[in-house]
Amino acid sequence: MLDTLKSWYNQIITGTTRDIILAVIIGVLAGFSSTFIIKTESLIEHFLYSTHTGGWDAAQLFTFKNLIVLFLPLTGALFYIAVKSLFFKDQPMGYSFPDFIVNVNKKEARLDPKRILYLLLFTPIIIGTGNMAGVEGPIAQIGGGFGSLFSTIMKEENRKRRKLLIASGTAAGIASIFNAPITGVFFAIEIVLLGEYELTSLSVIVISAVTGTLVTRAFMGNNPMLGVPLYEYSSTYAFIGYIFLGLFVGVFSVLFERWFFKTADYFKRIQTNPLTKPLIGSIIIGCIGVLLPMSLGNGYPVIKMALLGKLSFSLIIFLFAAKFFGTAITIGSGLPGGIYAPSLYTGAMLGGTIGYIFGFVFPGHPVSIGMYAILGMAAFLASLTHAPFTGIFLVFELTNDYRMMLPFMVTTIIAMLLKAKLFPDSIEHYPIREYIKHIGQKAENSP
Repeated sequence: MLDTLKSWYNQIITGTTRDIILAVIIGVLAGFSSTFIIKTESLIEHFLYSTHTGGWDAAQLFTFKNLIVLFLPLTGALFYIAVKSLFFKDQPMGYSFPDFIVNVNKKEARLDPKRILYLLLFTPIIIGTGNMAGVEGPIAQIGGGFGSLFSTIMKEENRKRRKLLIASGTAAGIASIFNAPITGVFFAIEIVLLGEYELTSLSVIVISAVTGTLVTRAFMGNNPMLGVPLYEYSSTYAFIGYIFLGLFVGVFSVLFERWFFKTADYFKRIQTNPLTKPLIGSIIIGCIGVLLPMSLGNGYPVIKMALLGKLSFSLIIFLFAAKFFGTAITIGSGLPGGIYAPSLYTGAMLGGTIGYIFGFVFPGHPVSIGMYAILGMAAFLASLTHAPFTGIFLVFELTNDYRMMLPFMVTTIIAMLLKAKLFPDSIEHYPIREYIKHIGQKAENSP
């Protein structure tokens, strides 16, 4: 009887049908994981402190509340070090998403299932206590980890199919964390699969992304994360400013990427126990938080304030600088986290800054600071990742403003072209090139 059922199952459930079923299961798990991370991070942040006061007040600089903020990032780092040293000694520290991509595309596409628990545990605590990182890279790895886990359970030996399930999991993770299914699909295609995919595999990725999104919507609602009033632009003259914004974003994305990797290299050269380095990074972040508490954590409420034009010129410059330097310090010191929320934050502050400057230079033409901030978000993310559709559709889905598509494309393409000219590797794919170069050197040196 059992053999008959197995035979019937193998005849009815074809390879594609099985992938679709697994995509739904993986999407559900990724959606629950995103919900857990969002709610846990929010709970920790609101319990400990609030960073979104809307301004900088020198009179409040040395209050008891700010002194608490000084040590909050350190508490997250201490928890991370204590638990990791006991239970997760084998897990890599710092920004591990490039290693994830290398594993998927250049190795056997088999991921450690322990990584899922590691990231689920530490990501909301590290970011909830104020350290400057994002949850998007970790949730993409968590979703991909579920894809790898089920490919192992199903004893899938075909590397292409394992890679497809992992990509489906990353799509579900990104889609569910942002409430943005289109972005999840493009993220999997452009960044995880390096632009290589087949039309038959697209349906599996889409189903997983949609499933993950539906799960988080069931718990979090269906409102866009950064829903703001629609922007008006009445003349083509405004596109002069958008062109200049694209140029500035292209330059600063290069500076951000170089600073990011140089900071990580600097921490690697420090001659001390690797587990003590996150303490150094978190202390620096705490000092920044005393001066600018609005720069701590993922920063989405502050991004929304920038889109609404509620940040002054001086404040938006300082917030840009704080996140620009603080993200590299957080992740470079060894704390887990992603760069997508920080890149959106940095891009929004840079865009707002350029908007203010453009308004000062051309006072006769009205400038929407929020418009520049939102264009900066899309362009900065796209230029860092070399993923234009991911950047454009992410900001579109975050704001639900379809009329922004033309300015998005103008600013984003200009930023990407300049970034590619000055620094051809994306922030995720630079380590892949280094990995390939390292393998080539080993092959040359081997007898």
